[in-house]
Amino acid sequence: MPSSPPPDRFQREIDDIIRLAERRLEHQSFSYRMRRSTRRLGHAMGGFSLRLPAPEALGGWGLALLFISMVISLLLRGGPVLFGVGLSQLVLAVGAMLLALALITSVLRGRGASGAGGGSRMWRGERLSYGSPYGETLLGRLRRLFRGR
Repeated sequence: MPSSPPPDRFQREIDDIIRLAERRLEHQSFSYRMRRSTRRLGHAMGGFSLRLPAPEALGGWGLALLFISMVISLLLRGGPVLFGVGLSQLVLAVGAMLLALALITSVLRGRGASGAGGGSRMWRGERLSYGSPYGETLLGRLRRLFRGR
């Protein structure tokens, strides 16, 4: 009677198959293709890269520019009107653009599967849950009840 291979060998083979399937799925994803194409474009541009700062920093800069715009419009109201209005409008537009960009990048960052982005983590095709394995607690039920879910 032939001897069967040890169980750990089966487990290693199963893990290898699952790892290959996950890698294949990752290579088919839209984010991987975009990352790969932007990397190619970066190599073609000779190392020129334009990376946005974190959405929190963009939002902070946008709010600061909106505040500066308000201060400029209040201070230069009695002085040279064209200079004060033009400068405050320019700073206002840049601040609003930075705030909109921060909002868009924050929303897009949350859709990914990365842990830092706030998206749900996946392992072997299943969503990871860090809750209690014994079910929902009384406090969790009350939160869900008052959230309207």
